[in-house]
Amino acid sequence: MSSICPSAFQYCVDFCGTAPDPDTSHAVHELMVLDVISTLVPMIGSNVAYYMDTLLFPLLQTTTSSSPALQAQAHRVLEILAQQTLTSVSQMLHDNVDYIVEGCSQQIRAVTLHPRVFNILCGAVLLVGRDILVYMDDVVEDTLDVCERLAYEDEEVVLGALQFLEIVTRTVADESKMIESTKGQAEVVDPDPIATAVKAMDDAVASRMLDDLVLTDPIPELPTSTDFESTDDVEPSDTEPDDTAPEGNPLAIKICLSVQPFLYADSSAHQLLALKTVHNSTNALQSTRDLLPLLNEVWPSLVNRLSQRDAHYVTLAACDVIERVCTLGSSWMRKRVKDDLWPHFERILQTSSLRMQRSECTLVKRVLRTMGKVVECVPLDEGMAWTVCVLVVRFFGTEVEPELV
Repeated sequence: MSSICPSAFQYCVDFCGTAPDPDTSHAVHELMVLDVISTLVPMIGSNVAYYMDTLLFPLLQTTTSSSPALQAQAHRVLEILAQQTLTSVSQMLHDNVDYIVEGCSQQIRAVTLHPRVFNILCGAVLLVGRDILVYMDDVVEDTLDVCERLAYEDEEVVLGALQFLEIVTRTVADESKMIESTKGQAEVVDPDPIATAVKAMDDAVASRMLDDLVLTDPIPELPTSTDFESTDDVEPSDTEPDDTAPEGNPLAIKICLSVQPFLYADSSAHQLLALKTVHNSTNALQSTRDLLPLLNEVWPSLVNRLSQRDAHYVTLAACDVIERVCTLGSSWMRKRVKDDLWPHFERILQTSSLRMQRSECTLVKRVLRTMGKVVECVPLDEGMAWTVCVLVVRFFGTEVEPELV
C-alpha cells in the first residue's frame, strides 16, 4: 500500500492540474482520482504533510472548476487533508500561504503563462478569506502587469486575471463591511450612571432658566422659498475630501483604477468583471476619505457603458454600479447625475416601445429602479424632478407591458 499512495498522489497532480471539461470523460476521470485520494489520505495519516506541496495547487485550481461535482469533491479532499493535520481548511492554507503566493507569482512572471494560475489564486482567496489579503500586494502587482501587457493578446489569461482581481476586491469589501459593523457595535455602550445624573441636573437647571426667561427680541422671519433656490446649484468640492475620515484600502484603489480600461473592452466578459470590480471597490472604500476622489475618477467610464449597445447583462451591471455610486455619493453626485446620467436614461426610456421584447423589458425595469434609487439618494432641483415625472408617466398607460407598471 505504501508504494501505491505516492503513485496515486502523482496521478492526481497529472490529471487535476488541467482545467477539465465537464462534458467529457476527463471530468469523470478526475472525479475518480479525487475519490481515490480522499480514500488514501486517512491511510497515510499525518505523513500527508510531505505531499502537501504537490497537492495544494491542483486542488485549489479544481475548487474553481466549472463542474459543481468537481468543486465539491476538491473541497472534500481539502477537508480530509485538514483533518489529518488537525486544523481547518482555511488555517491549513494560511499556514502554507507563502508557498502558494510565491509559487503563483513565479508562474505569473513566467514567459509561458498558463491561465490556471489565477484559478489557484481564486481558490486560495475564497477559502482563506480576508486573512490572506496582507500577502496579496506583490501577486496583485504582477497580475495588473499581466492585464496591461496582454490586454489585447491573450483573452483567456486576462479573463482569469480579472476574475482574481474581482475576488480580491470582493474580499476587501467584505472585510470593510465587517469592520464597519464591529465599529457600530463598539459605539453602542452602556451609559455611565454618573454622567447620566449630571446631565439630568444640567437639564433641570436649563429648564428652570427657560421658565424665567423673558423674550424681548423679535422672532426672526421664516425664510422664503426664494432663499432656498440659490442653493440648488451649489456643488460640493471635488478636491476637498473629508480629512477626518480614515484612509481607504490601497489595494482596492489600485485595482479599481487599473481595471478602468477594461470597461471599454470589446469582450463583454471583461466589461462585466471590470464593473463588478469597481462595484466591490466602491463598497470597500465606503466611509473613507478616498471614496469621492475614486468616484470622480471612474464616473465617466461608468456612464459611458450606458451609451454603448452592449449585451443587456453588461448594461444591467452598469446600472447596479451607478446606483451604488449615487447612493454613496448622495448630494455630491447632483451635477453629475443632471449632466451625465439623465440624458442616457432619457434616451433609453423615450426610445423603448410600450410593447417590448423580454430583454428590453428587463433593461427598462432596471433603469426605472435605478432612477428611483437616484431620486431617493441624490437631491434634485425642480427641473430634474419634472423630467423624471415626464419620463415615467408614459409607463402608466393601458398599452404598457404589465411588468413595468
